Amino acid sequence: MEVKINQVVLHLLDPGASEPVLSDRAMDMDADLYEYYTATLERAFASDEVKNCRFLPDSAFAAEMAQNQDFIDLSRRIAGVIFEQMLQYQAIPAGDLAVVDFTADGVPFYGVLKLNYRPGYTHHTEVSIRTNPNYPPATPPHTELMGNGRFSSMVPQRTLLPGTPKADEAALIDRANGTVRLIEKKFTLNDKKDFYLSTRVFGCTEALQEKAKLKAVCETAVAAVKEAYPEPEALDDVPPFDGGTETAVELLVRNQAVDNQISVEDVRERIRENFPLAAPRFEEALAETGVQENDRVTVTPARIKKLESRSFKTESGIEIRIPAELCSSDDAVEFIHSATGGLSLLIKDVLV
Repeated sequence: MEVKINQVVLHLLDPGASEPVLSDRAMDMDADLYEYYTATLERAFASDEVKNCRFLPDSAFAAEMAQNQDFIDLSRRIAGVIFEQMLQYQAIPAGDLAVVDFTADGVPFYGVLKLNYRPGYTHHTEVSIRTNPNYPPATPPHTELMGNGRFSSMVPQRTLLPGTPKADEAALIDRANGTVRLIEKKFTLNDKKDFYLSTRVFGCTEALQEKAKLKAVCETAVAAVKEAYPEPEALDDVPPFDGGTETAVELLVRNQAVDNQISVEDVRERIRENFPLAAPRFEEALAETGVQENDRVTVTPARIKKLESRSFKTESGIEIRIPAELCSSDDAVEFIHSATGGLSLLIKDVLV
């Protein structure tokens, strides 16, 4: 993805003050700041915490964005609405709001990045002047200079910004088609945990997070296959051990990933090919989760890597991690069920 930043406007939103500190112009960008905001936007695009939303017909923000072509003024209005929410609901953390005018692969976007404050410490150095209290008094009174003393200490800071290029809350607004990639968190609003960005600021649909979609696809597929094939021995590629079905199905899902995205339709096709008896139940149950047939689920490389292996732990705390594709290979490992219901693991061709 090629990100090109046109301008960034930074507003300070601290509910401890009576008003937000709103900027009248875009910030000056050096190479370090440009790299920081570019990395922050790229990380937001790739996050599996993102939700793909659309503006609702009565979205006040969508109407404002369509009419207001003054980017600076629009950014100030966004900051003002968010600050009102922060004054009303104290659980929403203070932070700086960076509103970004940028393009991603040539498509125009607005980015709204909320950088919440972190408490921390910074160093502080002072120079003191010591005096001799026993010096004979005089008129006018004075003291004898004994020398300078320098000392350093630590001072608590309440408004430190994130050091890593990551926004705690973000909205990436595609100006070409009106879609919103939203990263939001729940805070206590009116005595219950709820979202405020999608409902009270942008007025857009509440969709599933990408990681929730992936979980729904995997869990629904596993449940459907287990229901259709209650005996693992009936499946050629699933070894008869606890967790075997999960390994086979999650590996099938992971193998559909292309450019950090998994096509739900591709997963459905693979289920039909590999587990035909489970396909009807999978499609029926998947529809109940809210995942659409034409969805493409964004998956971070780290989460894909988690699907590449399975972990087994003994009662004594010994943990063994095995690549998922080897779990179904009798040449590499063998899972042995005992008469008492226990499970033993035989690892073959160990090199010492």
